[in-house]
Amino acid sequence: MKSSTRTAALLTGAVVMLVSPVVAMRALSDPADPRISVGAAPAATLVPGDVRDGTGRMIAAAVWTGLVAYDPRTGVPVNAAAESVTSDDRKVWTVRLKAGGRFHDGSPVTARSFTGAWGAVLREGWAGARLFTEVARVKGAKVKRERVAGLKVVDDRTFEVTLDRPLNGFPALLGDPAFAPMPDSVLASRDWASYGRRPIGNGPYRVRAHDQRETVLDRAGARTIVVKAMPDAAAQYAAAQAGDLDLATAVPPNRHESMEADFRRRHLIVPGRAMTYLAFPQWEKRLTNPTIRQAMSMAIDRKAVSEGPLGYQTSPANALVPPGVLPGRRDEGQCRPCVHDPAASAATFTGAGGLSGPLPIWYEAGAGDDAWVKAVADQLRKQLKLDARPKAVPAAELRSALEDRKVDGPFVFKAAPAYPAPIAALTPLLDARTGYAEDYILDLIGDAEGAATPDEAVTPARLAETALLRDMPAVPLWSLHDHLVWSERLRGVTADAFTGVRLDRLTIRD
Repeated sequence: MKSSTRTAALLTGAVVMLVSPVVAMRALSDPADPRISVGAAPAATLVPGDVRDGTGRMIAAAVWTGLVAYDPRTGVPVNAAAESVTSDDRKVWTVRLKAGGRFHDGSPVTARSFTGAWGAVLREGWAGARLFTEVARVKGAKVKRERVAGLKVVDDRTFEVTLDRPLNGFPALLGDPAFAPMPDSVLASRDWASYGRRPIGNGPYRVRAHDQRETVLDRAGARTIVVKAMPDAAAQYAAAQAGDLDLATAVPPNRHESMEADFRRRHLIVPGRAMTYLAFPQWEKRLTNPTIRQAMSMAIDRKAVSEGPLGYQTSPANALVPPGVLPGRRDEGQCRPCVHDPAASAATFTGAGGLSGPLPIWYEAGAGDDAWVKAVADQLRKQLKLDARPKAVPAAELRSALEDRKVDGPFVFKAAPAYPAPIAALTPLLDARTGYAEDYILDLIGDAEGAATPDEAVTPARLAETALLRDMPAVPLWSLHDHLVWSERLRGVTADAFTGVRLDRLTIRD
């Protein structure tokens, strides 16, 4: 076995590989060691406007303080870097910053730190750009555009954001990493490669080192956190169980049922926000009958698929809104067609006239969906005698087929709300790719987005969900969830669907 050891230089980012990785991890779990080790899949990037994965979001929440943060118990956004986010019409928003904000390099956090960073997200076409162009719909926001008409700096602590239409959920959206600030020096240099290796944030933790193996985060007067790149769930679980890792953010399928025995009360399932649907193209005439779609929904045994091909990594859907959306989400049991009922499914399907001929189920090749799509096709074949056939096509071909309206069967549709509100989960379902549009539902969505307060948006959002469940342009299948298990010395483990693990709350047990 090769050997490795860590020196105290870890605290300044230098890593010397000398003793075995197992010994190195065990050092991190020593009660006297000030470091906390976290296993996670590698982050694709640490540039906040380009963050696109759970590890990146988790690290970003520790390194940056956004305008708002999400309460992990309620999901409600609360002001963080912002002193206030206000609007009289939900279209023109005034953001006032708290005084005294500083980046880790000592430079001040100003209004331009935010507007400049947002302009960079759009100019560079990063992953977060769609939040400005499609979700917030900031006036004049376009990818590759240098200037944005809807962003106006008033003074060092104040700026205005003008949207194309009212959106009462705009403050909640501001907790996403895409809306994080960046220092003037970085915005001027545009050296994103260097910034991604050692980003400068304004949050509780600063990045001391970052490479493909680990990210080291420091906080003055507190613990150092080492986020180790461990994409293998089994390796994470075994290391946490052996005391060589403080926190594992993944659990392998074969250990799901043994979590309680292995960790007692030191485990947590975090409800997710990413949903998988089976959507129906409205141009395919034989699929336009809502009763047919409801029958197909009842024929699918979501629990069997979640526990089988999906390896306990998902939660069967009981609504169109994922369980990770806490504020305003309905209680369970609202989606009657989401319940597996073979007898009702067959009777409903036959009563609606049924379907004949092959039924292709379109999905993206290489996205890891082969096993579960086959399982769903098998269930439809068994329950409804449908000639369901999985059809995997390259992503570009699938997009083109949807745009050209050549998709002739249900297709896999994945979406995640951009902010914690029911309406944010419903709007993606009225997607141009499905061709579905209903004036009544569009009006309800407009009422929800333009409501005076998030609370007032709940009623029209629920009415919209009821109408969507009636028509079922997309059948909800399941939502992803996260598993956490941790060592005996760790405490303060808290997580939510939009931020992930709250690294800044982790402490060592006294």
